[in-house]
Amino acid sequence: MKKVAAQWRESSSLPAFADHPKLRLLLGTLLYLAQGFPQGIFFFALPAWLIANEQSTEVVAMAVAAASLPWSFKFLAGLFMDRFSWLPMGRRRPWLVGSQTGIFAMLIVVAILDPLPGHTVMIIAIILTLSTLTAVQDVALDALVVDLTPNEEMGRMNGFMFGGKVFGIAGGMAITSYLLEHYGLSTAMIGMAAFFIIPAGVGAAIRERQGEKLLPWTNGQRSPDLVIEAENWLAILAATLRNLFKPQSLVVVAVLLTYGIHQSLNDTTNSLFAIRQLGWTQSEFASFAAISNVVAGIFCITFGGWAVDRFGAKRISFWSGIVAVPAMGWYLIDTTLWNDDRLFILWYAFKSIPYFLFYLANLVLAMRVTAQEVAATSFALFMAISTIGFTIAATILPFLEDFGGYQAMFGASTALILVAGLMTIFLKANLTVLPADSA
Repeated sequence: MKKVAAQWRESSSLPAFADHPKLRLLLGTLLYLAQGFPQGIFFFALPAWLIANEQSTEVVAMAVAAASLPWSFKFLAGLFMDRFSWLPMGRRRPWLVGSQTGIFAMLIVVAILDPLPGHTVMIIAIILTLSTLTAVQDVALDALVVDLTPNEEMGRMNGFMFGGKVFGIAGGMAITSYLLEHYGLSTAMIGMAAFFIIPAGVGAAIRERQGEKLLPWTNGQRSPDLVIEAENWLAILAATLRNLFKPQSLVVVAVLLTYGIHQSLNDTTNSLFAIRQLGWTQSEFASFAAISNVVAGIFCITFGGWAVDRFGAKRISFWSGIVAVPAMGWYLIDTTLWNDDRLFILWYAFKSIPYFLFYLANLVLAMRVTAQEVAATSFALFMAISTIGFTIAATILPFLEDFGGYQAMFGASTALILVAGLMTIFLKANLTVLPADSA
């Protein structure tokens, strides 16, 4: 068998994700860049477009909820990925390439339909469809990383992936918002499709393992290194549930849910505050947020991933939650500070440091409590729990606005990240990815 495997690896001159640490970092960054582009559209650009076109807070909240909903059911996509795949192309790549093809096609369809801001039902349907396809792409990529990345590389890998994601979100948000404001929805979608296809094409050029097919019509076969341990629905569900109800997994669930509510409240309120309170245009806020995300992405690539590997995901999560309170809270005390754009810019940049570090550490924590034999279902379930928080946030946002305005909305976000950080004291210092049936 070893001889066959060796011959198999020699049968292709193209690199494979499983064999090259630097390639893993590059591929993870580019594929998360491709994932970030549509996220910048449906989580930021389109909601900001609705706000700028005088749609109500309820409509904006519906748009955010539509963007968030598919991410709450990612475990269903993971279940199908663990059960079905076309193994000659690898265990995850068929789903990855298929979802990226769907995203590109959907952007072209939206460009043809070209709906107006008042076409609420169509806009919500577009956001829901794009979000669903992006969630499937996300599940496939995360499962690929859990399958083939060593534990000691997890922090740095997530740092690079997260950096790619925020670059993509920044690009999707800034480019789409500019094109929306000046040229309309159709041009914005065509432009984004052109940007999206460049990093997404990398997924079609790199194998999971040597000897596999690049595309269905190319040469290659199933790799002898690919071993499937759970091959039926019952085994996949049983392994996933055993993993979910382990004590450490339940702590991670609580952290992810709480942080998910915080994240959505913070992101949506930022848009509302900048456009309605400060009087910024849609493209002004999008450009500012994009630049901030790029800086944060560079920070995660150069320092964040290293810090998580060096000091531990638990410690980074805990202290990020603590530091976030003064970082976010000082601006809320005195409303007279809200009239100065420079103070808002300073506040936004300052609070982004613990915000992004916490998220990066959360990704590593979730991967380390993921059952490797059912990685797609298990990790997607953890991430779905986080995005349930997005839906909860979209539901409570109008009530917070009525109750206490921006102070209540930002204040609730601040309190939630602190609670999430404090929860990590119940985690072990070093978590590692283990089979689902391990103790």
